[in-house]
Amino acid sequence: MTTPAAGGPGEYNQGYGQQGEYGQQNYGGQQGYGQPAPPAPPKPRNGLGVAGLVFGILALLTCWIPIVGLVLGIVAIVLGALGRSRVKKMQATNGGVALTGLILGVLSTLVNIAITVLAFVFGVAFLNSGAGQSIQQCIAQAQQAPDPVAAQQACQQQIQQQIQRQIPGGY
Repeated sequence: MTTPAAGGPGEYNQGYGQQGEYGQQNYGGQQGYGQPAPPAPPKPRNGLGVAGLVFGILALLTCWIPIVGLVLGIVAIVLGALGRSRVKKMQATNGGVALTGLILGVLSTLVNIAITVLAFVFGVAFLNSGAGQSIQQCIAQAQQAPDPVAAQQACQQQIQQQIQRQIPGGY
């Protein structure tokens, strides 16, 4: 029930929590009954950032394997960068996860490249050394022998003996 207002006859105060007349704004900007609620914000799309982190961890674990570590590192870099761009567009909320995947991808790619270059340099240096040249000569002679399989096995035994003499304690 409404009571007459103090301002004059015919004016009525509305009770607390009652809906105002058509066109009037309610207390505190609240919506009245029957009005639709505002749309919920879209769910964050965090998949790329999480995938970047997973591939970054895998790349770091396999960075010593030449091709595998490199490919996983590049995938982690791409997914981490895409995840960061979604965070900047306010479509995702996991900026730290995406950044970690990006950093792990870059780190593992650099380590993989360094290991590959070092392996190549040491391989070339070994093949140009005396031991490498003797291995190449032995294999070339084995291919021309009447029984190449037996000659290759003899080469393998000869190389193992050379290595055992060069390494203290053998293996």
